[in-house]
Amino acid sequence: MKAIKVRPSKFGTALVIESLKAGTSSGYVLGFRIDPVETLNMVFQQIQSLYKVYTANPVFGVEFKSEEKAGALEDVTVPHVEDDIEITEENEGTDAFVAYFADGNKHTDSEPVFDQHLGLAVEKLKDGFTVESLWEFSAV
Repeated sequence: MKAIKVRPSKFGTALVIESLKAGTSSGYVLGFRIDPVETLNMVFQQIQSLYKVYTANPVFGVEFKSEEKAGALEDVTVPHVEDDIEITEENEGTDAFVAYFADGNKHTDSEPVFDQHLGLAVEKLKDGFTVESLWEFSAV
């Protein structure tokens, strides 16, 4: 907000509020005619008072209370723990994705067939693969 004032206009005395767009020199000028003049002065005083209170303690939309202070970095640091895993080179079953991506002639789709397990029409699977095998993966 740039300014709040009362000034004469071609319609009589008016309450004028000038806004300023952040980062630019542009804004809006809003004029309000309020009758009688006593009411105009009362509204002007009220807006001016509310603006002073807001600028002293603005509300940004989020209110919070900090209930405890953060501890020192050393107190909240967790030591690094090495994961207990074992990497194996066993290849149980076949990887369906590899078989499909290795197919050099994948420019066209296979004919659709109805799959009872899914209840949907799906692309015909290559020999040796089932819908269930597509969902399996080797867990280590």
